Amino acid sequence: MNFLPTILVIGIGATIGASLRYYLGLAAASWLGAGFAYGTLIANVTGAFIAGIFVVIILEKSLLSDAYRLLLLVGLCGSLTTFSAFSIETLQFLQANYYLKAGLNIGLNVGLSLLALAFGASLTKIIL
Repeated sequence: MNFLPTILVIGIGATIGASLRYYLGLAAASWLGAGFAYGTLIANVTGAFIAGIFVVIILEKSLLSDAYRLLLLVGLCGSLTTFSAFSIETLQFLQANYYLKAGLNIGLNVGLSLLALAFGASLTKIIL
């Protein structure tokens, strides 16, 4: 793909992913409260699960073109998941001396995201 179409395809996916992350954060705060970084956790785990599905469909099975890899994996999943928000929230917990919350945030985001990615990939391999 050429430069401008690549940027356009990634941008479309990123717009969708970032919007989903924003609204997941709002929904999580209203459902679960603002005492923990639930929105970021839900976005990261959901994005990792979706990425696991797309990795199999796009990279392993080659069922979709490179444009879909850019749109879905780089754009959508890349902006749905958020290492920067995770890092900021963890630092805020540490600065407020909420060490247990910081540790839980790190453990849950990393552990559950890895499990979700593996589950999404495994499930897709079974289905396809």
